[in-house]
Amino acid sequence: MKPKKQFSPQNLRALLSVVLVLVVLGGGALFYWGMGLIKAYAIEVDHRIIDAEASRQQISQLQTLRAEIAQNSSLIDKANLFFVSPDTYRTKAQNDITAYASAAGLKIKETTFADPANGTYSITVKFNNPVKFASLITFLNNIEGNLPKMQVNSISLARSESNNPTDVNVNEMTIGILVR
Repeated sequence: MKPKKQFSPQNLRALLSVVLVLVVLGGGALFYWGMGLIKAYAIEVDHRIIDAEASRQQISQLQTLRAEIAQNSSLIDKANLFFVSPDTYRTKAQNDITAYASAAGLKIKETTFADPANGTYSITVKFNNPVKFASLITFLNNIEGNLPKMQVNSISLARSESNNPTDVNVNEMTIGILVR
């Protein structure tokens, strides 16, 4: 049998020196790797802080807008009166025009709605002729002051065949309707 080799102090010192160098190198590598992870995490946290600040500013702006809208809700309601929806403009316009004609003492013979394919909403009105000029002016004032907003786009007038000089013939009147 061979005698076992024992570690001499020099061998043990060399082995311990190698282990110490490996531990120091391993610790340095782990430290460098950990610093990389911490830097990446710090960048992510920084981005989230920036996003949170931007979100806070947006929330603050939205709250300010909400407060302004609440303060100006009566103005918004009044502004909405200027327009009708595409679904209800025919009924609203027909009712308003009929009421204004009746109030002015005019009789409507026919109303025709134009196809709003080009985005222009309008109604063509024909009256039972002759009509009193003063009644026609009253009707036009009522149309122009109407809410939702309507305006006379065109009107075709002619001299009346009646003996009354205040009578006119209205051949056709086109009224534009503001629709939103």
